Amino acid sequence: MAPNRPRLIYLVGFMGAGKSSVGARLASSLNWPFIDLDTTIEAGQGLTIRQIFEQAGEPFFRAVERAALAEVIKTEPAVLALGGGTFAQPPNLELITARGGPTIWLECPSDELYRRCQSITNRPLFRDRASFDQLLQQRLAYYQLAEYRISTEGHNAEEVAEQILSLQLF
Repeated sequence: MAPNRPRLIYLVGFMGAGKSSVGARLASSLNWPFIDLDTTIEAGQGLTIRQIFEQAGEPFFRAVERAALAEVIKTEPAVLALGGGTFAQPPNLELITARGGPTIWLECPSDELYRRCQSITNRPLFRDRASFDQLLQQRLAYYQLAEYRISTEGHNAEEVAEQILSLQLF
């Protein structure tokens, strides 16, 4: 890793891509803290992401998300698993870019993501297949801005973490 580069790794991608499970494995391998942004938000608000959306709406959630992101990126070193929409919000993208650290898109085909997410009940923007596909399409252009792309299709969290380690970013 370059000497002046922050020791932060951002995992980005859609719900079901494996950000939380891969992030925990990667952090363990690096002996770094792991921060799941959604979990941080839920702990800070005392509500689930779904409850925040239902009670206060998406604009409020995005403001809380930005504030939480601004706080957690002060932790270094760390592996950060961003929420599925975090990287698709221009103010968050600007904050991440300004702070620095590699961004890694955990890419997975739509059908596999949908299969993984069918049992999820706590995601407020996941209602049906049409809304799922529409949301994924809206976010793809942002995910493609990540510096690195790692496929999670057909790989477990440990295998994906090993692929990230092989990038020799650290």
